[in-house]
Amino acid sequence: MTGGLPEITSDSEARALMAGGLGKAELEFATSVTAPLYWVIRQEDGNYVVRNGSAFFLDAGAGPFAVTAHHVIEGWRRDHECGNVVAFQLGDQPLDLAGRNAVIGAHAGLDVATFRFSAEDVASIGKIVLTGYQSEWPPNPPLIDRGVYYAGFPGTETIWLSQDEISFGAAPGGGVASSVSETDVSSLISREHLIGVLGGGVPPENYDFGGMSGGPMLMVIEHRGLRSWSLAGVIYEGPNPSPDERQAILGLEIIRARRAHFILPDGTFDVRRWNALCS
Repeated sequence: MTGGLPEITSDSEARALMAGGLGKAELEFATSVTAPLYWVIRQEDGNYVVRNGSAFFLDAGAGPFAVTAHHVIEGWRRDHECGNVVAFQLGDQPLDLAGRNAVIGAHAGLDVATFRFSAEDVASIGKIVLTGYQSEWPPNPPLIDRGVYYAGFPGTETIWLSQDEISFGAAPGGGVASSVSETDVSSLISREHLIGVLGGGVPPENYDFGGMSGGPMLMVIEHRGLRSWSLAGVIYEGPNPSPDERQAILGLEIIRARRAHFILPDGTFDVRRWNALCS
């Protein structure tokens, strides 16, 4: 939580505040709860490739666990069944989804999965657990045109430093909730309003966000001059300049997240709510 802030009365004041250090601090916070979830594949020619999504750490009142997109776990599972996965990790921690990191919930329709990951393991990879500003779970719904932040690890930022070392680059961002429904919250990337606050500029047009899935979307909470965050949703789709028409439309840059209210405090899902909305 940050301290008291002056009242913002215009877009120009908001942009100045973001550029003056607040934006950097809040993007760094979003990244601090997020880690790359990845697996390394040995190809038939002996070379190695890495595939990844993102995950974050949440305590909704009943202890911490990890959250990612269901299709990320399914991507690993398909490769694992082929027998060519030589490493599967979250940050620098090996994952064992049949043991200590057992899956808590996995739902293809929601496109969200949760699994066990202790507070000690979160700290050991240099990350923190998101608790958020809410008196009870689930948090209040996001509001249209109010601030959101998100973070993840696009595969395009992955660099092999050596045969045994991989660097994953985070791509945190922020904007406003441009659309909110009972199932989703979305943020349209408005390039005319982008501000580079982390020193690396802004992503180029048609940037491939593939790998962001599983990261968090956070909504900004302002109360009596104090500023904090709560979970808006789990990213399941972002801009991906692919010829595959099932992917996001080229040039339409939208980050989509599944609403947080489907996640229960113990990491299971409110399937009844989902079925009522999608039946």
